[in-house]
Amino acid sequence: MPASTAHFHTTRPQPERSTRDGDELSQPLEPADLRLFWDKLRPEPSTPLHPDLDIGDLRTLLSTIIHKKANGAVAMELHTQQCCTLYESLDNVRRTKFLHTLAHEFCAPKGKAREAATAYVDATKQSEDYAQTAHLARVLRDSLTPQYTELFDQINRLPNGFAFLVHMRADMLSHIRLVRDDTACRAMSDALMKKLETWIIGTLDLMRITWNSPACTIEKLGQYESVHAVKSWLDVKRRLGSSRRCFGFFHRSVPMEPLVFVWVALTDSISSNVQSILRDREPMENEHDAKCAIFYSINSQPGLSGVDLGNFLIKRVVRVLRADLPNISTFCTLSPLPKFRSWLEQWLTEGLTNPPANIVSTQAAKQLMDLVPEATTWTMALKHIMDSRGWTSDQPTLSAMEPVVLALGAHYLVNVKRSNCAFDPVANFHLRNGACLHRVNWRGNSSYNGLRQSLELMCNYNYVLDRIEHNNERYVRDGTIAVSGDDPYIARAMALNAKL
Repeated sequence: MPASTAHFHTTRPQPERSTRDGDELSQPLEPADLRLFWDKLRPEPSTPLHPDLDIGDLRTLLSTIIHKKANGAVAMELHTQQCCTLYESLDNVRRTKFLHTLAHEFCAPKGKAREAATAYVDATKQSEDYAQTAHLARVLRDSLTPQYTELFDQINRLPNGFAFLVHMRADMLSHIRLVRDDTACRAMSDALMKKLETWIIGTLDLMRITWNSPACTIEKLGQYESVHAVKSWLDVKRRLGSSRRCFGFFHRSVPMEPLVFVWVALTDSISSNVQSILRDREPMENEHDAKCAIFYSINSQPGLSGVDLGNFLIKRVVRVLRADLPNISTFCTLSPLPKFRSWLEQWLTEGLTNPPANIVSTQAAKQLMDLVPEATTWTMALKHIMDSRGWTSDQPTLSAMEPVVLALGAHYLVNVKRSNCAFDPVANFHLRNGACLHRVNWRGNSSYNGLRQSLELMCNYNYVLDRIEHNNERYVRDGTIAVSGDDPYIARAMALNAKL
């Protein structure tokens, strides 16, 4: 599990901004001198790192906090701080034991919930005393509330407590990914997520992050970037340079650490390839000539997974960009399809011998089969090429793959659903926010990760400002996907969707 970075002993001073030039820019984002700098500032912990975790002592400490056995607010705060310091000092294995104890032994007591439910049901049947019924309803609600939520409330009152809880939830999510059947820990993670959502309201500040921002803030951009990896300081400087923007939401208790942030490129047209943005050495000289703002990566801290901050961030950033650069008229994304390849591989396994008609044109299917003479269907040919090495370096194969992958990508975005919503999580996020599906882009991300996730496919979602509310209503109501532009592959997929 990732180590928590919240510290309760002191407030770290900000480092002086150093000049990063020449060869230093090509160094890793977390150079040894920066790590040494922070290590010198970090105080010696009062609790030794990785102590033995006595479960009995832990139960006593948690019970003291949760059941408010300490005498007075100061004593309660000291016990809560002791609990946080203990948690920070634990290694991954002991943190798992801590979380397991908290989730399983301090959940909602089943006996009290059963008694409260019985009392409430009996009262509604036998009595018309509304005051008594309301009282019993409150008792029932309280009995169904997990006990560990009191611990979360107490921690949130500490300085940096909010940041501590965000990192603690990241640990919970890491544990859940490894032990999927731990439903108690999953329930605790969901309860903490709802708490974090409530506490965030009205406490976020939108800030632009620049090359002159504190080094610790820029370091976090690389740490939390999950879409297009940041490899060096030069990477960051380029992404924060001319005709580039980065905006983040900051919590007032953690002013140096963005909770969620978005990278933006200012361009003269809608971008179709992310490498052209990431490696652009000659960006636009005059930002007032830009016509498009391209949102090419949105990231949040792992512990805030499930908390919908990206929607609010995009809308706020659009408002800021319109005020600063009225010449920009198009607000579009360049987005990944993170589940496309895994979906396609499963789909090919199911439909190898009897591929569905109309998804891929007859001509495109024939061109693909010509490359694999032993294949009796275009789906068999496609699977053979996908499983082979080096096909992305062979031009005839790329030419034959392009119309097939584009058609399948458009079909995946338009017609593959989970309930009434798009199956792809990124598509669902933008369509639910009111964006239009604009274009699918062949070789939009030619990195290894792009090939592994989506056969290098990317797509654009267009935020047409006067259509956002209407698009959102239709998508939420019946799953209708709004479209902009004239992409023939999306048009074909939409026509197929109308026949389904």
